[in-house]
Amino acid sequence: MSEELKDKTIILGVTGGISAYKACELSRMMMKEGAEVKVVMTENAKKFVSPLTFQYLTGNKVADDMYDLEESGISHIELADENDLIVICPATANFISKYANGIADNLLLNVLLASKSQIVLCPAMNVNMYENTLIQNNLNKLVKNGVHVVDPDSGELACGWIGKGRLANLDTIVETIKKKVQNKSLEKENILITAGATREYMDPVRFISNPSTGIVGYCMAEEFQSKGAKVNIIAGYNEVNFEKFDSYKKITTAEEMKNEISKNFNKYTVVIKAAAVGDYRFSRRVNKKIKKTDGVLKMELEENIDVLKYIGENKKENQIVVGFAAETEKIVENAKKKIISKNLDLIIANDISKKNSGFGENSNFSFLIDSSGNIDELGLISKSELARTLATKIEQMRQNS
Repeated sequence: MSEELKDKTIILGVTGGISAYKACELSRMMMKEGAEVKVVMTENAKKFVSPLTFQYLTGNKVADDMYDLEESGISHIELADENDLIVICPATANFISKYANGIADNLLLNVLLASKSQIVLCPAMNVNMYENTLIQNNLNKLVKNGVHVVDPDSGELACGWIGKGRLANLDTIVETIKKKVQNKSLEKENILITAGATREYMDPVRFISNPSTGIVGYCMAEEFQSKGAKVNIIAGYNEVNFEKFDSYKKITTAEEMKNEISKNFNKYTVVIKAAAVGDYRFSRRVNKKIKKTDGVLKMELEENIDVLKYIGENKKENQIVVGFAAETEKIVENAKKKIISKNLDLIIANDISKKNSGFGENSNFSFLIDSSGNIDELGLISKSELARTLATKIEQMRQNS
């Protein structure tokens, strides 16, 4: 049993979808981790799973009627207040739409609207329903209001369709729950994370860039947010969803990134430059598409603005700056030079020549190096675990400062 859920009170809201039966296993998994689970069911949920099943599993009466206090012995206000986290699993399209629009026509919706707790929502539905613009708009509305959405998986659905909409893996849901209730050791930090790839255009349709997808930045953002930090994102091209964080600015070029960073630079306590910023740009950008002609097309490149150097040169007292280095040779040697030349506190050096390491992968072969020259060889590590390692390092630095 881990410590994250020990003695925590979790409200498990169950709505009327075919995957409601999986909520039974989820309740068991949370209890195995030491949590007390209290279940709130909608009327439609009871058509899929009996309340008696949850009562046997959790040892607590199931709440399902807002007006029947004699049966449940607890009001929706008490349920809303007396918990460490609320999890909705599964969350149907109907329930999501009602919640996003402030409708409170059942006990569970009343609990959510009356609560100031963190809320984890686990959608599960037909792929066409999930991809419907109305549902996506409602999910985005909830995300912008602080609700954490665990994206559904893709695969064969109960309705026979194949696509995105299947309830996320229960292990993924439990890990998300753990993150949401873990210690808030970095709640005083206002963190800037740059992510994704910059693009430098030659003409309106052609550019030079790199394969960064923003996964590292996203993992960093999730980890630091789970520890209570305010998380601000400035990102170039990426393949993840940064909308749920405190602020998100989308940029294209290195110069745009530098300008966006400069606007609030003094307010940040930690700057993590995870973006893959291009080292070169075209000397001249053409405003009209360059037409194909016979012969060789020659375009001059010039050195791009050095965003990390700008950050290091403008670093304030007690501000922690973290850089990244993607290398194919002399990994540690090159990273050590970079930590000095860019005035960094920490650098994560990634050996992208290793298998399963680098852009677009879910792992990196990494070294964590500090400004004193201390080296932690992390080896091939998931990007989520890399984020946890960095967060722990920054916690230690704050404790020792």
